[in-house]
This record gives sequence, structure tokens and C-alpha cells, in this order.
Amino acid sequence: MENIAAHGSEVKRAEPESEHHCSPVLRRIVQSPGEVEGPGAERRAAPPVSGLPCLFETTASKDEVPPLPGPRKKQAEALTQNIQWKAATFGKERVGFLTLTLGDFETGGRFRNLRDRKEAQRRFHSLLTNEISKRYGCGVTVTERHKNGGVHFHLAVVCKEDIRGQMNFAACFPPKGVTGKPVYRPDYSTANDAIKREWAYWRRTAKLYGFGRHQLQPMRANGEALGRYLGEYLRKDWEHRLPEDKGARCVRYFGHWSNEPRRKEERAETAPHKARFGWMTSRACAWREMVKQAVTVLNYKGAKITEENIKDTLGPKWAWKMGKLFQSVWFVEDDWQEPGIREEIAEHNFKVQARWLAGGGDPARKFWWHVTEITLDHLRPSPQWKRAMEELQLAKECEAATRRGLKELAERRRQEAEKHRMLREVLEELALDARFPSTIQRPNNQPLPTWETGQT
Repeated sequence: MENIAAHGSEVKRAEPESEHHCSPVLRRIVQSPGEVEGPGAERRAAPPVSGLPCLFETTASKDEVPPLPGPRKKQAEALTQNIQWKAATFGKERVGFLTLTLGDFETGGRFRNLRDRKEAQRRFHSLLTNEISKRYGCGVTVTERHKNGGVHFHLAVVCKEDIRGQMNFAACFPPKGVTGKPVYRPDYSTANDAIKREWAYWRRTAKLYGFGRHQLQPMRANGEALGRYLGEYLRKDWEHRLPEDKGARCVRYFGHWSNEPRRKEERAETAPHKARFGWMTSRACAWREMVKQAVTVLNYKGAKITEENIKDTLGPKWAWKMGKLFQSVWFVEDDWQEPGIREEIAEHNFKVQARWLAGGGDPARKFWWHVTEITLDHLRPSPQWKRAMEELQLAKECEAATRRGLKELAERRRQEAEKHRMLREVLEELALDARFPSTIQRPNNQPLPTWETGQT
């Protein structure tokens, strides 16, 4: 590939800009000759490429809710990929989003949400065993602890028929107002017969197992959007969890995850994407092989990295830094590697090439860096990057302070408006009493005294 210097510009070392939601590796800063400093000027150049978006953010300001822990981020990522696979395999017209709430009716007819997670799991397990697993081919369940303490279940299921049809979602599922009620009356005239049968089934079945409000909707956009939406319930459950929720299961897969019919005495196929870490899987072995190649190159260039000092040399988050860097690095695959490892590295290199070409890179090169081009500067933040991150953190704190101030101002205005409304009502009542004194009603509709009516 021709060097960009031949065209009047050179490439500075890749550092993330102020947008914290993009990959710091796949970003370029093109400068004119003479402005480039450091070892990045000696590397082969690349055109400006935008970073890859992350599905789930891993940073938060002091006033924001802490991010999801590692295991839940993996669950959310696997959840999105599995629902995407489901929509591509069975068709999005058969995928439905089902919400179930639990509770009991108190004396007086008031419905109270169930807050005991063990009892909620017991009821749901009974419903799953006797009804859901028999009616739907496969699905996934996300358990959410609501902010009011109640337990909700959200499911993405595969129906036997097309439940989407030509449905008008805006008419069938109107948005909710501040009171939680629909802003206008739903119109179900565009819903097909298949989903109407599902609604009738749940009206009969939900109350038999101790469930309250329920709603089944077809998939609206695509599998990724539904997966992210369900992933947000994992975050909400994390935010509102109680001490007794520690160790509780939040994601559960069920059914036969295959388009092929299940044979008799054959085990059901599990979801294709897993959230568990496997030490001896091909992908894990390939990851260790890529780390080994990178460390070998760095040691050859004088880094002297060992298992004991890798944290001191690259920082405590060295694995995260390498993971971000490896999205742009081409690794060596050869016959001396195990077949599974070689296949995983080949797949990794193919994804790197796809990212490179999608960003407008030269097809003759196929990647940003070869593993032999890695230096310590790729894994160490530059002063410019540190300064950019400090500015980003300051901007986030200012934004959070602005949000707090606007919220407090809105609350004060609401209180003042409420006081003015109450004052107007009192003044209107006083004016009405002064104008029509004979119309004043006494308690229990008692007649006015003679001294008020003027009679003797």
C-alpha cells in the first residue's frame, strides 16, 4: 500500500477521540507533514476510519448508574446475538415479545405486585413447564426487578404462525402517558387472527398461574433492536435488585433452537451463542495464541514482558487494551497450530479485513497492522489521549450537573404551578360563595338556619 505521505499527509498514532462509545483502535487522525510525532509516523498509513460502536457502554460518570458487571455484559451481548439468530432463522414475523407481571388481588379488588423472587420463579417455572414450552418452539426469558419491587418476566418467543401480518403498531400499541395509561384508545383492526388467538389464550391462561397483566407484541424492527431492548431489562434488574436477589438467575433459554424438527429421544439444541467462559474452547485457545504472538513480538523489540510484570508494564487492564487492539491486527496462522486454533485465527483475520474494507482501506493491505508491527505505543496511552479523556470526563460531569439543575428547576416550577392552581380554586370558591350565598350546601343536606335565610 502506498504511504499517505506521498499524497501530502501522514498518520498519527491511533488514539480515541472525545466519543467514549467508539473503539479507540480503529480511529485515525490525519495531519500534514511535520506535525506527526512518535513512532506512529513510521507505520504504514491508513485512511480515516470511524470506530466500531459498542452495544453496551462500560463507563459512567459519578452521577450515573454504575455499568453492568462483566458477566451481565456477556449475557446481554449473547442475548442480542441469539435473538438476531432467531429472527434470521425463523423469520421476524414469527418472533413475539411477551411481558408477564405477577401479583395477587387484595381485599377490595386492588392488585398487588408479587415481590418474593422465589415465589415468582416457582410460578413461572410451572407456567414454563406446562404452557410456554409446549406452545412455543424456543425462546429466552429475562427476569426484571421493577423499581416498585415487583418481579416481571420478559420473553422473546417463536410462535408457530405469522403474528405480525400488516399490523399498525401505532394504532394497536399506543404510547403511555405520565400516568402509565395509553394516551388514546387502541385500535386492533389491523391485527391478524393468529395474534388475536394468542391474546385470547393468555387471557385464559395467565390468571390460572397467578399472573396479572400480560402483553404479546410482534417484533417491530429487527433482532438486534429487540435484543438490546431485553438487555436494558438486565440493567434495570441490576439497578433495583434487593439483597435477597444475590445469585438469582436472570436469563433463561428454553426450547429447541433449530429450524429442523426435533427427533424422538433427541436432545434439544441449545442457543448458539453462550455467555459462559470456556478455558479450553477453540476461541479461548486462539485468544491465548494471539496474546502469545503479541508478547513475543514486544519482547523481541526489548519490552521484556513476563507474567509477573505484565500489569506493571501495560497496566492492570492489559487484557482489555489488547482486546481493543486485536480488532485491527492480523495474526499469523500456520500448520504448527491446532486445527481449531487455526480456524479461529483465520476467522479473526477475516473480520479484521472486513472492517478494514468497510472503512475504506486499500484492498492490497487487508489490515491496519500486522502482528510484527505492534509496539508498546499501541498499548500505552499518549499524553494527547489522556488529555482528551480528562476533557471528556469533565464534560460528562458538567452534563450531569446541568441535568440535575434542570430537574430541580422543573420540580420547583411544578410545585409553584400546583400552589397557583390551589389558590385559584380557593379564590373561585370564595367568589362563588359571595355571589350566591343561598346555594351553600350544609353537611348531610341540612336546611339553612332561620338567621341565615332571614325568616323568623
